[in-house]
Amino acid sequence: MSVRQITIASILIIILAPVGFFFYWHYTHRYIPPPPRPVVDVIVKPGWNLRQIAEDWKAKGLIKSEQEFFYNFGMPPSVGAHGVAPAADWQFLATNTLRELLVGKPGGVSYEGYLLPETHTVYVDGGLEEIAYKFFHQLDKSITPEMRTEITRQGKSFFEILTMASIVEKEAAGADMAMVADIFWRRYERNWALQSCATVNYITGKNTPAVSAVDRAIDSPYNTYKYLGLTPGPISNPSLKAIAATIYPTKNDYWYFMSDAEGNTHFAKTLDEHNVNVAKYLR
Repeated sequence: MSVRQITIASILIIILAPVGFFFYWHYTHRYIPPPPRPVVDVIVKPGWNLRQIAEDWKAKGLIKSEQEFFYNFGMPPSVGAHGVAPAADWQFLATNTLRELLVGKPGGVSYEGYLLPETHTVYVDGGLEEIAYKFFHQLDKSITPEMRTEITRQGKSFFEILTMASIVEKEAAGADMAMVADIFWRRYERNWALQSCATVNYITGKNTPAVSAVDRAIDSPYNTYKYLGLTPGPISNPSLKAIAATIYPTKNDYWYFMSDAEGNTHFAKTLDEHNVNVAKYLR
């Protein structure tokens, strides 16, 4: 090899060596994206109460304990015990329109009712703040301006609507919801006892279509056989359908209703007619 060839080869090595080193370094140090964060579906089913939600979320690893959930969202009442208010204040998550929905909610009651039934996908390690944000803002988006205007026109607060809707959710289904809502509102306006079995079941944790005389005598403000008016707060997390039925009830002239074991609703205009239905469908 001549001196000229050696010189050319040396120059090429000097030029190409850094280029080769660059590509080698780039290949060995190329960016490898981290594995995707695991996600999980978080669910609230229509009519679930806080106890049921806490149990489901704990089973999915979304919370460490049910106590953690109750600390943040409040604890429902039980026989011989009042509910416990949440220690967490989720107001910092609220937009102006969401704050409208929180007006009228007493500080001493839980967030029962405000977790609008839905399925959301969240990060497993996202924490309760991410979950709360999704559910609260889903509620905010779902209550339309027209619904808000109608609530105001009726002279009611959203908290009253939500409380009544939570009872309607547990007492009826489908088109019957709006019928039952009208019956309850008329009882409420006449200062009659609502006499909802669902409110007693909320205290006892049972799920019976007709409650016993012993349970009806439980001394709790959530017992609408014993206390007039609405319960201190919602008894479940009602669906949007139940909320709409409560805002826009179907006018009727019934005063009584009952649900049979299959979930069918039977209406009556008089107590005598109602007692006939009870004897026919529940005994």
